[in-house]
Amino acid sequence: MKKFYLGFSVICLLFIVTACSKTEYVNNVDYLKLQKAEVMLTDDKKIVGEMIVPDKKNKSKRIVPTELHYTFTMENKSNNSMALSDPVKTNIRIEPDKELVSAVKEAIGSNIYKMDNNKLGVGMSTGEIPSKGTSKFTLNYTLGAKEKNNKLPLLPTEEKLKKLQDNALKGTLIISQDDKDIAEFRLDSSQ
Repeated sequence: MKKFYLGFSVICLLFIVTACSKTEYVNNVDYLKLQKAEVMLTDDKKIVGEMIVPDKKNKSKRIVPTELHYTFTMENKSNNSMALSDPVKTNIRIEPDKELVSAVKEAIGSNIYKMDNNKLGVGMSTGEIPSKGTSKFTLNYTLGAKEKNNKLPLLPTEEKLKKLQDNALKGTLIISQDDKDIAEFRLDSSQ
């Protein structure tokens, strides 16, 4: 009989522990904090990858794009893990300020932050933020390539790219869930 009570107690304890440490989607944004927002222009193949495009002779040509690469460090102060990993359910995007819109239009010719207008490409990596922990997420926007090709436009001048990078944190990170905005974090105030 003692073994039964001991076994029953262990099962109850396991049930309580797993119930208290469940993963859920972002349901209380008061527990989330943007600790840090960083941005860089990069053509590092390990970060951005490469594209294979046909050249004039219908041979394959490898192109490494240049991207505006954001890294966000998010903190979860709750007792539950929070998931930002379901691209159907949860999404992150940047809502740019006027200065950033002006800089990106001057450099690229369109507002790459508007998903409808972005013809170059956007990438996102998200995941889970552990209970009382932090996680990093990335959001990257393709800007062009250094080499002439049939797929991507040539990069703008260094001066225009510098202006774009200098203004890249003038905006708001927005988390959406089920197509509804649930959280906003100023990028320039997390420094």
